[in-house]
Amino acid sequence: MIAEFEKVVVDVPDLEMGLKFWGKLTGLEPGYVDPAGKFMGLGQKTTSGVKNSVILLQHVEHLGSGGSTHIDLKVEDVAKAIPMIEALGGKLKKAPGYYPDGHSPLLEWAVMQDPWGTPFCIIRSPV
Repeated sequence: MIAEFEKVVVDVPDLEMGLKFWGKLTGLEPGYVDPAGKFMGLGQKTTSGVKNSVILLQHVEHLGSGGSTHIDLKVEDVAKAIPMIEALGGKLKKAPGYYPDGHSPLLEWAVMQDPWGTPFCIIRSPV
């Protein structure tokens, strides 16, 4: 195993409306709110009372036709995972970086593609 399933990410132009729609559709409760204002999560309470985001809404200014959805996969080391994924036929689409920046990152990530061009993110929490 190279990566572990983390969550589904859905692009939306309005986070509040997306939270309302996806929350009512799935029954998941609002949870994570990104301090930088680009993401909001929906999830379920875990046994420890913490809400684990299952769906992460990502604010985008403009949607392409039909919008966009991708999965996030958690890895232990982004740089090491890239060649392992490429060996399976995947491709690097966007080089590794930090969100929101390198000074106080919430996560390290890169965008990969499967052999047919479907994008997915590999992520690592630097904390």
